[in-house]
Amino acid sequence: MNKRPWVVFSALVVLCAGVRADEISIFGSPSRGMAGAGIARMDNPSAQMYLNPAAVAYVRGVKFGLNNLNIDTEGSTLRQVYDTINIGQQGVVDLADAARIVRTFGEKEKVQAVLNADFGLVFNGLAVSAGAVADFRLYPNPQLQRWARGDSNDLTGAQGDIYGVAVFSLPDVTLGTRLTAGEDSELAIGARLRFLRAFYTHYYADQNDLSSGDAGSRAIELGASDYLDKRGTAVDFGIVWKPSRQLPITYALVVENLIEPNIEFPFTAPNTLQAPGASQTTIKPLKRAIHMGVAMEGAFGVFYAADWVDVTNNTGKRELRFGAEKRLAGGLAIRAGYGTKNGWAIGGEIFGINIAVAQKFPLQVSRSLTF
Repeated sequence: MNKRPWVVFSALVVLCAGVRADEISIFGSPSRGMAGAGIARMDNPSAQMYLNPAAVAYVRGVKFGLNNLNIDTEGSTLRQVYDTINIGQQGVVDLADAARIVRTFGEKEKVQAVLNADFGLVFNGLAVSAGAVADFRLYPNPQLQRWARGDSNDLTGAQGDIYGVAVFSLPDVTLGTRLTAGEDSELAIGARLRFLRAFYTHYYADQNDLSSGDAGSRAIELGASDYLDKRGTAVDFGIVWKPSRQLPITYALVVENLIEPNIEFPFTAPNTLQAPGASQTTIKPLKRAIHMGVAMEGAFGVFYAADWVDVTNNTGKRELRFGAEKRLAGGLAIRAGYGTKNGWAIGGEIFGINIAVAQKFPLQVSRSLTF
């Protein structure tokens, strides 16, 4: 038995344990271990089509499965979020638990939890899939933070705001085709039609809620409802260009929300006056974003990828991402990457399971929310 792959993978595990990893991903997409880079990858098109719809043009046969199951947290551990928060279908927490949640995380400046998942059936250039992304955020104000840390016994002016946005694709329909572009080059194009349903909520707990029980209050934009519900349709577009079949290099372009869905929600900022006449703005959680990427296979079978995400910074997430992967015998892989906005990431694959750790995982291309 060749023990070298196991030695390499074991070294990766030890390295992961020895560094300061703020976030851990298990069962996520391969790009997680490469700091999110990889929209030009075409080696596993049935999974990569969720990043770039043009990848569906390279699928051969029928594929079914769960892809890109990612859960990220910021300002708290996944265990703390799991033990404290129950995010429902509408992406909201129970109003009766709002004050308890605010007290639990009150010492933090911000707590965020993001979940996204995709699954579906893919075959020969066509895919029918379903997906979801949910973003939960908590913003305690300075008075609440001081009280939660024990620096003050006075709750006067203390407040924490809870926001939840969830978007479901029911379903996504993706179509792609490959075209000859010159004697030795190839162009693949793809489009994803997304039928969307979005939910928004905003609860808050002020000094009265925090001192009297576990329940919170609805923000003014909700009126008497626990959440707001909107429907819309969006189109993503992708291109993959191989300038030469003889060279192991691929270029890609993805336009997320090329056709933006008509989904907007009223919004009040954290720690603002929750009363009639309070200043309100509007948020649009799904905006157009342009992404560009390049991928190539170098010496010793090392795969490299570089992406320029949100080129125009329309969603405020512009970043350069760089990643590398080495496939090993026995179905193993090791990966590493760096993003200018989110920092480093390392990861690997064993028995088809992707594992990664990072300073902060970026939101996945084609599954990002803005608010």
